[in-house]
Amino acid sequence: MQLESRLLRGLSPTVADAPDAGDDWAKSPVSSLSDAALIEAAAGAISPPKASAQSSFLLHAPLELAARAALLPMVAPSARDQARRRIAAIAARYAGEGDEIGAHPGNFQSAPAALSALAAAIKDGDAGGADAALLFLIPRISVLDLRAALAPKALPMLGAAAHIPIYLAELSRLEARLAPAAALLRAPLRHLVGQSQLKLRWQEDAQAPSPVRDEGEALFEALLAPPHVNSSSVYIAPTMLAVEANGFAERTLADATANLSLRAARRAVSRIAALSMLQDDPEHAPYGWSHALSMPEGVFGCADAVEDKTMLLRIAATHALGFRATLGKARLRDAPPPKPNSDAIVDVAPIEAAGAVYHMEAARLPCIKTALATRAATGEDAHLAKYTLACFDAAARDAGSARLFLAAAAYLGAWWDAHRGVSFE
Repeated sequence: MQLESRLLRGLSPTVADAPDAGDDWAKSPVSSLSDAALIEAAAGAISPPKASAQSSFLLHAPLELAARAALLPMVAPSARDQARRRIAAIAARYAGEGDEIGAHPGNFQSAPAALSALAAAIKDGDAGGADAALLFLIPRISVLDLRAALAPKALPMLGAAAHIPIYLAELSRLEARLAPAAALLRAPLRHLVGQSQLKLRWQEDAQAPSPVRDEGEALFEALLAPPHVNSSSVYIAPTMLAVEANGFAERTLADATANLSLRAARRAVSRIAALSMLQDDPEHAPYGWSHALSMPEGVFGCADAVEDKTMLLRIAATHALGFRATLGKARLRDAPPPKPNSDAIVDVAPIEAAGAVYHMEAARLPCIKTALATRAATGEDAHLAKYTLACFDAAARDAGSARLFLAAAAYLGAWWDAHRGVSFE
């Protein structure tokens, strides 16, 4: 597969921007690879970390590949070549983004010794040590064991834009498409460990959970319109640290999360995220409101690898609070989008596309899902691909709110249709 990876890296980064039947992609042997082989070749092409990884693209590349790989089977047949070009473009662009760090596994006596070294490297902020331990472990332990080792440490951390949980949650699904999927953790892990001082801490000392359970009403209410918090930046770490400062997150969330089941917390947070997309400031649709779903979904998706479920749901709730408190301008209503005059989801305002999907007759919903997957998989923006997949996962898990999540995916897709060429770093 090394040859195929090199061929992908040799393509033009614009391979998906102006597709042509006679271009380099069409002439290359990689264009005829199976989907599985294409994904594996792309993964091999983007596994080596960059010596300097400062761009949003480099941070998102493994997550973008994971999302596009999951969406590819859902794409309309007529758009499959374009969706595959988008996967190839990740590898081609990655190749031109600077010098890379070679693979140098550490020399450990056993997997447990390497796991101990990995934990110490994360604690000490030793990116090279973490990489060496990870490379030793990848061929020696299962994905499940690796997730169990990393998730409890990574969830409170805000380095790598707090995106590591999304990839850890995707590992099992991606592992079914390529092996070893864990190699794609190298670059995000180095970034995370290099910023090991950035982490959430309020959940460590907050009150313990109560034996009495509720169904998430208190958490849902707390996130509808929290008091505004000023953040120095719209980026993830400053946002989350701003809402943790001065005890704000603990005051807002401790009681609301003290007696929650994981299922109730996930439902409350994911519905708040979808309503934020549909009802709050559209300026924040592509970045803030998309992350308000994809980041908590990543955290909740690691539940099988984390023993302390209260810590986990409090981290996820903090991510939701971060976006609601710093970006929110509206008090959310537990209400569907209005029914539009047309059932079109293309070339219409985002809220009209959302309303068309929400009120669509049930028989047409499978076709709508195909249309949403196709738009996300063929579109340029990585956030749209991640967000659409997160909406599909939320809809599959919460059948009663499925239309809400599909409507939110339609909203963001229509937003991008109206803002082609805009870039968010």
